Amino acid sequence: TGELLWDTTEWKVTMATVASPVPVAGGRIFVSGGYGAGSAMIELRQQEGRIEASILWRLKQEQFGSEQQTPILYKDHIYGVIPGGGALVCLGLDGKVRWASSGRNRFGLGPYIIADGILLVVSDNGTLSAVEASPAGFSLLWQFPLFEEGHETWAPLAIVDGRLIAREYHRVAAFDLRKESYGGP
Repeated sequence: TGELLWDTTEWKVTMATVASPVPVAGGRIFVSGGYGAGSAMIELRQQEGRIEASILWRLKQEQFGSEQQTPILYKDHIYGVIPGGGALVCLGLDGKVRWASSGRNRFGLGPYIIADGILLVVSDNGTLSAVEASPAGFSLLWQFPLFEEGHETWAPLAIVDGRLIAREYHRVAAFDLRKESYGGP
């Protein structure tokens, strides 16, 4: 009918609301943004015939935020690349950071996707990294350049029949990631 069911002014992004909300079991919605917005977990409850939205917890951008990509919910953990350094972060549904990549494992505003329990993350310069999607800790499995001198490799990724489709500023390409094509484990 187009009727407004609920809304809240407790969550605001002042610029470029790019990341989509992520539905979480139990009537919760995870929201994140860049430019200082950080992230929050919203809970929806029925109250006297209305739906009430309230913030369960909130994190500063340095802990978890998202400028370009929508975070991924996988096995009760949220994965994303945070602004201001580009660390890949694993976040519990309680709002506690389980781990964050560091050192050379920074990804800028790059996209990410999960396939077969592996996070595929592309850095701004076009390097593809495979990271185990586990709350146990950051575990880099392998990496290689998708694009030589990649430029603004920020577009969302897609996987079709074991092929990764990636785009950077000047081109789009498909890469064969099937185990049988490279003899992997």
